[in-house]
Amino acid sequence: MMVLTETVADKDVDELILKIFNDNPSVDYLHARNAQACWFICKIERF
Repeated sequence: MMVLTETVADKDVDELILKIFNDNPSVDYLHARNAQACWFICKIERF
């Protein structure tokens, strides 16, 4: 189930990943996608 979406834009992607995991303890992984092309880039798992 998708619980949130976030556009990186000019944000630091590493900081954004940590913020999402810290703010959402029930989230086990993220799917990174290219917003313009809607392509899946990678799965980012909590460690």
